[in-house]
Amino acid sequence: KQEREMDIELNAHDLIMAAHHAGIIEGVKSLQLKNGDIKNNRISRQSDFGIHYVGMLGEVAVSKTLGIPLRTDVTIGGDGSIDMTHQDQTIQIKTSTRPTTPTPRLMIFNSVEDFHTDWAILCSIQNAYTVRIHGFASKRKFVSNVVTHEFGYGTRYCMDEKLLTPINRFHEASELFGASK
Repeated sequence: KQEREMDIELNAHDLIMAAHHAGIIEGVKSLQLKNGDIKNNRISRQSDFGIHYVGMLGEVAVSKTLGIPLRTDVTIGGDGSIDMTHQDQTIQIKTSTRPTTPTPRLMIFNSVEDFHTDWAILCSIQNAYTVRIHGFASKRKFVSNVVTHEFGYGTRYCMDEKLLTPINRFHEASELFGASK
């Protein structure tokens, strides 16, 4: 673990809450798919529930760490990439199931335009109950440092984790960002 990273231990309540919300999201999404309201853009071999569960684990860990409430509403087509809101600033959590790869770890978006929020936070699942928070970046910082990678399923837009700001500096950065709006 790098000095800038933070490991968050999730308890039984956290895990059940993540599974509960992932199940609700999965249920709504399956109805929307069945009704033709949305299409499934999944590129992973993971089930939709698995993808939502991993995402919720990252969101629960960040919520616990920063004291920001979880977003539990479900909308047509998902959350619009807004996983949390803090002081009128939007946050997207990117969570990987791979505890150690790729090296260097990358914050990955399908396109630069997919960074819809003010902030993005990178997490990874370390084991069944531990989430590592690697750090965060503003959209401006991501755009300034973006590199492209080819993973075999199309070009992706990435930022090296070494460029992320440690999560313990999020509130300070958020206050500065809010003052500049």
